[in-house]
Amino acid sequence: MAFDTLRARRRHNPLLRRSDVVGSWTALLLSAGLVLGAPAAGTASGWSAFAQGRAAAAERAASLHQVRAELLRDTPESIPSSDGSVTQAKYRVPVRWATPGGGVSQGVALVPEGMERGDRTDIWVDSRGKVTAPPKDDGDVLLEAFAVGAGVTAGSAAAVLVVRLAVRRTADRHRMAEWEREWISVEPKWSGRRRA
Repeated sequence: MAFDTLRARRRHNPLLRRSDVVGSWTALLLSAGLVLGAPAAGTASGWSAFAQGRAAAAERAASLHQVRAELLRDTPESIPSSDGSVTQAKYRVPVRWATPGGGVSQGVALVPEGMERGDRTDIWVDSRGKVTAPPKDDGDVLLEAFAVGAGVTAGSAAAVLVVRLAVRRTADRHRMAEWEREWISVEPKWSGRRRA
């Protein structure tokens, strides 16, 4: 459509209005923005989010350390689902572990189901000795970066489509105004009536 209108402009089509040409060029540019710009923006945002996420995860991992803790209570057993599959659930259970100074510390940690009191599991603690979530691995960071990239791509595409709609409505208004002005000058010649 855009190329046909531009080609017709080159042929000096008397029915082609300036708003048609502007609308065609705008549609062409916005199409390029939709096809090339939105994915490029999403990709750049995703890579940036991945780099920042990896740096933040590495910084957080440097401030944590893993310790071997003893469970102070049993965790529930796994319950098969109605289709027979078993999912690995985790439960908050009190645990205790030896501190580097030779003392003992206690806290509550997420541990896999089916473990019994006295069993040992690895947990993560921060610099103050509090139980915390493990640092994100590259898979988690990649998933978050993908979500950021997909969101930016979708948002960019939506913005391009909104701009296209606004330009089209504006071009239609101008086109109708141009047609109305032309009709005012041509209609008396065709109908033989004089305008007051």
